[in-house]
Amino acid sequence: MAVRRTGLTLLELLVTLAVAAILIAGGSSALPRFVQEARMVTAVNHLASTLALARSEAVLQERRVVLCPSRDRQRCGAAGDWPQGWLLFASADNIRDPDEPLLQADTRMGAGIELYTGNRRTHIAFQPDGSSGGANASFTFCDRRDRARPRVICLSNTGRARLSNRGCSGQAPRCP
Repeated sequence: MAVRRTGLTLLELLVTLAVAAILIAGGSSALPRFVQEARMVTAVNHLASTLALARSEAVLQERRVVLCPSRDRQRCGAAGDWPQGWLLFASADNIRDPDEPLLQADTRMGAGIELYTGNRRTHIAFQPDGSSGGANASFTFCDRRDRARPRVICLSNTGRARLSNRGCSGQAPRCP
């Protein structure tokens, strides 16, 4: 009766380990870029969904809803504070009073992601009809480490937000 042995020979094991090492070495250089692209997409989609929420809440509540940058999740900040987070609240003016409901308070962007607004916007006010009033707005997302390509959210006066890889004017977005 012949005995059949199962398992790997030393040569098969060495070849398998060599192939695995090559695959890991090749994939590890692309991993940081892949992770940063995923962070960028998450940040862009999160702000886009916040803009959609602001517009729908303005229509549903039949009152003005304001989105503004915030460092402390309590008060609106300066135009450069968008990467630190933002507030979304219902308000008759553009200032959050303690008695006004806070709809959303978000914290910073993902690691290495910066957010810049066109015209250094300090707030976006959605009206009861869903429009965002004032000038069109653009939000440009940039990666400080240059691992992910820039992305842009374009907000029209009608309150419609659209995602763009080309920028609101059709030209490639530029990061400072």
